[in-house]
Amino acid sequence: MNELRKTTITTLEVAEMMETEHWKLLRKLDGDKKSAGIIKILTDNNFVVSDYFIPATYRDTSGKENKCYQVTKLGCDFLANKSTGEKGVIFTARYVKRFYEMEHRKTEKIYETKATSLGEVASFNKEMDKRMEKQGSAPWKICEAFKMGSEQFGIRLPEDFVKVPEYEQMKLSLM
Repeated sequence: MNELRKTTITTLEVAEMMETEHWKLLRKLDGDKKSAGIIKILTDNNFVVSDYFIPATYRDTSGKENKCYQVTKLGCDFLANKSTGEKGVIFTARYVKRFYEMEHRKTEKIYETKATSLGEVASFNKEMDKRMEKQGSAPWKICEAFKMGSEQFGIRLPEDFVKVPEYEQMKLSLM
């Protein structure tokens, strides 16, 4: 079940997706004086709560530490099954897309950062630069390839690293 806990979102994000107040979602999870919450019911029935909800905290804008939970995909599945109507459908669509994006982002990284030295990355990028220049590639295309190559090795570059020109001068060839 450890695999289930690797990717999570906070109850703050879940509340926003569910179009509800965060405190209301916490009350649903923790319960109140009148009724047991989801977490107590799961615990009382010998479920591993951390497969669904992991206790956490966050700091608000005033610096105060507040309670929240990290919610696994399984936890979102659980909450979606308890939601009905249009809001339930919208929440399901939102969290499915969010987890897909997080999981997809993980698979984009092809090489392990630890397995490749910085020198190897530099050599790779230098060789690629030489070959692209030799082919007459536009500078922004070389930058784009450099950025893609770097990101495959786990090196993040600024979003504006590649500056695509508004227009590119075209060459006419005489026949």
